[in-house]
Amino acid sequence: MKRMVSRPIYFISSVLTMAFCYVFFFTFFNEGQPNKMPIGIVDLDNSALSRQFVRNLETTQQAQIVMYPGSHKEAREEMQEGNIYAFVEIKHNFASDAISNRRPSITFYINDSYLIAGSLLLKDITYMSAATSIGMQRKVLRAKGMDESRIMGIIQPVVLNTHLIGNAWANYGTYLLNVILPGILQLMVLLMTIFSIGVELKERTSREWMATANNSMFAAVTGKLLPFTVVFTALGIICNMLLYKYMHYPMNSSIGWMYLTTFMFVVASQAIGVLLIGITPVLRDAVTLGGVFGMLGVTFAGSTFPIEQMPRGVRIFSDFFPIHHYFNIYVNQALNGVAISNSLISFLFLLSFIILPFFVYNRLKKAAINQNFPIK
Repeated sequence: MKRMVSRPIYFISSVLTMAFCYVFFFTFFNEGQPNKMPIGIVDLDNSALSRQFVRNLETTQQAQIVMYPGSHKEAREEMQEGNIYAFVEIKHNFASDAISNRRPSITFYINDSYLIAGSLLLKDITYMSAATSIGMQRKVLRAKGMDESRIMGIIQPVVLNTHLIGNAWANYGTYLLNVILPGILQLMVLLMTIFSIGVELKERTSREWMATANNSMFAAVTGKLLPFTVVFTALGIICNMLLYKYMHYPMNSSIGWMYLTTFMFVVASQAIGVLLIGITPVLRDAVTLGGVFGMLGVTFAGSTFPIEQMPRGVRIFSDFFPIHHYFNIYVNQALNGVAISNSLISFLFLLSFIILPFFVYNRLKKAAINQNFPIK
């Protein structure tokens, strides 16, 4: 505890880093998903029909028309410069071709380098283009004197009734923040675990450290990490309270299970940190391994890309990452609200990480006593 208050790095890498991430991500995802993203309109027809389409497009949730370039070349340059995410091009004779049933086309270009912005704008522009086509068919059939019920049966024979399970608001924060924030927490736990032990080896104070624990590596490591366990568990519980109490993200089970999961998640991450510093009792090497492991954890969590769709040879590695089991428990308990028995395997995996330090017990103890590893 004296070391924890003696250097700013301990406070910065734990409390300050997580506090900054909480403020940044919760304000960033305050609206759930990005809205009113800038697009351009190249209206070469400038007819009543094309202007009506533009007005309808501006009423969508994601699109905001900020410019009207005069040509395709000008609009493309604006998109390449990052001033707009997409632009819609309405060709000459759009209205006359539509009235004459010559099937005019509306062309739109999306900058899909920005994945979220591109996919959201693609959805809204595609929806409005389809709605415009349906509206024109409806006017034509209505002019022919067809009954309204028959008109809808022709232009929309099948009605889609869509229900979003677990995230009815299509809130990006619901599935992103519940991986990003635990992922950052896991990374900080790993790095601080490795640093707090590795600094004893680097500064050649490991013999004194072992002497205070009566040469018991178990007592030395437990005493070293227990304050960090309390701090990081408290930070994780604060994160859960912000997610489920303040931001009102879905919680279809008892929040107590997420508190327990957070505690086990922190302890499992510490166990991996001890394993890494035990494998290579050199601070710089162990910190590098911890950073790589922590960053890969977000990939193997199963949120951004389904584990089931990964190659079989890669899929088995997901069980070696505590965040994967944390995410499984989150999906089962918070999102789906299923019985806790469905999460028992994930709890057992998190519990099993505790045995990892014992594989490097003797190696780490010899390194601490003999001090026979390089410090530079």
